[in-house]
Amino acid sequence: MKKGNKTVKVVLGAIFAIIIIACIIIKVIIANEDKKLEKESKKYETLTAQTKSGEQIETNYIHIEENEFYVKIPTTFKQLDYETINKKYNGDVPNIVFSNDETTINTAISITENEMKNEQINDYIQYMEKILKNNSEIVATNYYKEGNHNIGQIKLISKATDTNIYNNMICFSYNDKLVIVTFNCTEELREEWQNIGDFVIDSLFFKNN
Repeated sequence: MKKGNKTVKVVLGAIFAIIIIACIIIKVIIANEDKKLEKESKKYETLTAQTKSGEQIETNYIHIEENEFYVKIPTTFKQLDYETINKKYNGDVPNIVFSNDETTINTAISITENEMKNEQINDYIQYMEKILKNNSEIVATNYYKEGNHNIGQIKLISKATDTNIYNNMICFSYNDKLVIVTFNCTEELREEWQNIGDFVIDSLFFKNN
């Protein structure tokens, strides 16, 4: 009987230890989730960023037409009309462009009709890197998730007629179509405005993840 009691005590002790370990693990998971939510909350709530020289740039979230995704745009930027966009861009013309007064700093959104599945984004960004590096300097590439959406990113310097252009570009699938969001500025403004470009691009979020 005593032996049986000892066995029961050992089993109960083991179960109790497992419960304690499980509670610790759950607390760690909850703490990590709280930190993640806090970080995401700050991301969405912070609407001001600084250029390298310390100029404060105010932004607002814009809702992209009927699509349920948002990006931050500097409040001083103006949305270009269709005619101006056509003059400024060659080839695939973006649907929406916000620009400063000199049109030297821009955020462009292209909602294409090209079919693109969420799981194809990584392959697509690798393909684009191979194509673009023939005529551009690739600064960096990245692949990450925003909610349930895969995001491919390329930073590059491309050649224009009279200057070089710095581009911070992300692409993702929305309703199984390819969407591209690009922050760009002239190479001369890159050092000053690169942080703002990161701020704009990183601000992307989806209403329904």
